[in-house]
Amino acid sequence: MVAKSYLPLFRPGDTVTFGVTTAVAAGQVVELGTADSSVAPAAAASAKVVGVAGHDAAVGDKVTVEVAKPIHELKAVGAITRGQRLETAAAGGVRTLAAGTAVFLAITSAADGALVRAIQL
Repeated sequence: MVAKSYLPLFRPGDTVTFGVTTAVAAGQVVELGTADSSVAPAAAASAKVVGVAGHDAAVGDKVTVEVAKPIHELKAVGAITRGQRLETAAAGGVRTLAAGTAVFLAITSAADGALVRAIQL
């Protein structure tokens, strides 16, 4: 058997490119936007923050975001919608928060059994 290894897609301090659904300015805290892997300026007390915008960007542009937490690609157990908080599921997967502790925030949507991109909380 060949041993496998795993690394997160992005590590804290990495810059990650996201789409822009509402114009952002350099230095703004950004949260998930209205599409997969997109951002917009963070609302007050947002629970969907992904990082800080590295430069100005208009709607439809791409923006570089400085992320503070790792971003992973994990197996979805049940359907997951972007923006949902996730908890651990059986066999090392993740599912929509039901009764446990939120440990990830979905940045993409995924069908049951598919891979979902999620930022660690």
